[in-house]
Amino acid sequence: MYYSIKVFVLTIAATVMMGIPCLSQDVEPPFTWEGEGAVTFIRQEGTEVIDFDIKLSIDKDGYVKGYTKQNDSSSTIKHVFASEKKEYELPGFFSRKVVIVLMLNENDDNPMLAIMNGRLLVDKFFYGETLLTRYEAGSDIAKALGIGNPQVTLMEEGGLPWNLQSMLDKCLPFGVVQIEGKYKKDAEPISLFNGENLEGWHIFLKDADVDPKEVWKVKDGAIWCKGDPLGFLRTKEEYSDFKLSVEWRWPENPTNSGILLRMSDEETTFPLCMEAQLKHQSAGDVVGMGCDFNENQAKEDSFFRHCPRQNESSEVEPGGWNTYEIICKGDTIELTVNGQFQNKATGVGVRKGHIGLQSEGSPIMFRNIKLIPLD
Repeated sequence: MYYSIKVFVLTIAATVMMGIPCLSQDVEPPFTWEGEGAVTFIRQEGTEVIDFDIKLSIDKDGYVKGYTKQNDSSSTIKHVFASEKKEYELPGFFSRKVVIVLMLNENDDNPMLAIMNGRLLVDKFFYGETLLTRYEAGSDIAKALGIGNPQVTLMEEGGLPWNLQSMLDKCLPFGVVQIEGKYKKDAEPISLFNGENLEGWHIFLKDADVDPKEVWKVKDGAIWCKGDPLGFLRTKEEYSDFKLSVEWRWPENPTNSGILLRMSDEETTFPLCMEAQLKHQSAGDVVGMGCDFNENQAKEDSFFRHCPRQNESSEVEPGGWNTYEIICKGDTIELTVNGQFQNKATGVGVRKGHIGLQSEGSPIMFRNIKLIPLD
């Protein structure tokens, strides 16, 4: 029990920092805040100080993504509330009330919500009320906190949901946290597709007798792929660590395709790479083509390593546009489909390569292909 409480307090403490980038600096999204903090954990046996790392990103639309981490424990930021405007008590000094919602053990059998309520004073946060509660999908509490909403947003004005405020009113003071970190403005996205032609892209088809222009073409600001014969369209440039956003839709019967990551230069149908699966109803699956990763569930000697998506399909009905968000950082790849986290691959061997789109079935369209390099 002691360990679970320790992780809980740590997580709550780390979350406190989440209000700092937006609330202590007059900046507009998108931005990222990374830092380190320490929480003074006061319990019956004595006082203990726990260190942690944190990261929070808010995109231009106000969508929130973040986590806290200490040793092997982690938690996902689900919502950030700012319940009142800044209060300037002295010149150069201000405070603001902030509430952060986390999910602990998100993919385990016993997920929990952690809620923190406190006050930010410039770059120091001193908090009082905290709460740990079981997570029940679809409950009034979950709805009030925005849990289950695939696109979690930053809420700055308008106060707190009434049932969240009711819960906080019953909490007792718990401890003190101090956080120091660094703020950075997110890099501007690079458009890999200019909407007019395939400049910067290379085409490979299994059948060399087929005219590439009959398989891959640009129409109405989108890339149209016929889907036959097998092959791919890949960038001429190589990329290592990045955040990639791609929109796709099936104009006819949906079948199979994929987004190829860190591709080799091989002129073959299935080059060495990692794949973000686009097969209908399987978007969010991770596939390794000749590349292993820790979560692989296929046979060890199989060329195609595979890990199915972790959540129910979040694809829209065929004919509508979908959005893939892919983060490649070091040996880790994360996949999000239409705002719903779907998968994570760790221990990935390939670290740099091209980005590709597959021709593998029926007609498919792509647009708004944008990449943000990551440090």
